[in-house]
Amino acid sequence: MRLPAKIIWLILWTVCTAEDCQGPPPRGDTEILSGSWPDQPYSEGTQAIYKCHPGYRTLGIIIKACRNGEWVARNPARICQICYFCVFRYRMLSDNNFRECKAEGWTNDIPICEEISCTSPEIRNGYSVSLKKIYKENEIFQYKCNQGFENSERGNATCTSSGWSPSPSCEEVTCNPPYIPNGVYSPQRIKHRTEDEIRYECKSGFYPATRGNTAKCTSSGWIPPPRCSYSTGKCGPPPPIDNGDLTSFPLPVYPTGSSVEYQCQSLYQLEGSKTVICRNGKWSNPPKCLRKYFSNLMGLWKISTYSRILFCVK
Repeated sequence: MRLPAKIIWLILWTVCTAEDCQGPPPRGDTEILSGSWPDQPYSEGTQAIYKCHPGYRTLGIIIKACRNGEWVARNPARICQICYFCVFRYRMLSDNNFRECKAEGWTNDIPICEEISCTSPEIRNGYSVSLKKIYKENEIFQYKCNQGFENSERGNATCTSSGWSPSPSCEEVTCNPPYIPNGVYSPQRIKHRTEDEIRYECKSGFYPATRGNTAKCTSSGWIPPPRCSYSTGKCGPPPPIDNGDLTSFPLPVYPTGSSVEYQCQSLYQLEGSKTVICRNGKWSNPPKCLRKYFSNLMGLWKISTYSRILFCVK
């Protein structure tokens, strides 16, 4: 097959104009030539890759190629720039941390570093525990929140190069309206704040699952959780306790949710809750009546004896 004369001429022109580079790629003051390059000719199109000396940087890869007997940068804009860094506990104020050496001199001004510090923050709905006004890097600022508010993360913040971390703040403590199946509560509000208290009652056949029928709004939610449990039975007379009695006349049967109170006899003191509640056919644990300390009894005896002696003398 015979090629057209135009194509033959183009091939001959390319072969004649292509020229090898007679030595390895040049080495710059800020660039490091990658690979091994012995002193020998290199063919047209051969590429050399450079990296920057420590303390310098570049955006992208620096490549030079052999073209017409010379090593030419494929992207002349990519050069090694000198970089600046601030020492520990200092931060850079300048927008650029690098400079380029050009024919007219260095670009940009020398970057400025200042010591990292944070000023005492103002806390809405809270107050500072720390007394300092200026804090250095890694120093801790402590604060507390007003009643009804709590820390969003923790009660302190650390000074960093980016400011306070986490940002000190106090958020209002609120509780959503409680959901109490088989029960009703009051007062009913759209939002309840901390320390708000509700009182609830259970429908017939149900009783409060915890002691009492009140719940308080806290940072952890409603405490104790208001719930109504199904009643499966009634209770008989409350259990008797040693050295103690009921404050009311006992009944043969108590509906679930009922409560009674105990009291101790003279010279005995109550340990535990004086109130027991009937739940699901069982009474909660009753209290105990323990004898008072003997030393107290001796003190009473001495006073009584002394009084009788005075009386007799008189």
